[in-house]
Amino acid sequence: MNGIVWDILGKRERERNMIERDPLIGRRLGAYQIQLKLGEGGMARVYKAYHERLRRDVAIKVILAQIAGQGDFRARFEREAQLVASLEHPNIVAVYDFGEEGAIPYLVMQYVGGGTLRDQLRDEYPLAPQQAAHYALQMARALHSAHRRGIVHRDVKPQN
Repeated sequence: MNGIVWDILGKRERERNMIERDPLIGRRLGAYQIQLKLGEGGMARVYKAYHERLRRDVAIKVILAQIAGQGDFRARFEREAQLVASLEHPNIVAVYDFGEEGAIPYLVMQYVGGGTLRDQLRDEYPLAPQQAAHYALQMARALHSAHRRGIVHRDVKPQN
């Protein structure tokens, strides 16, 4: 969600990227050059990438092979990508593109630098009550906007 980040990529993410050797880093997925891994969940990994022709950074969510290999995954993925791309709200990252490179399905989104709320909570002092309320309001507005369109976010957590 846009607006729930701060200016510096979390120290742990930078350290993790130096230690891990991810085979996608340095590779192209479509028009996107993968630069570094931002995070990972149960269904996907998220990378920072660069679109050279448009000269902008993007975030690419790459679906894990075990998920992508499930029966009707590709049809569901395409429907969900189109639905999420139709959302326009200041607290929801924009979806720019989706595709598949070989057997790797991916979703291209707006890149919002700086890390996640989880990184901030882990690396910084506890949030001031006013700041926590501000973040909660942003999340509630974004979720309300999605719900009005029939979209349910099934993985609300500080790193998302």
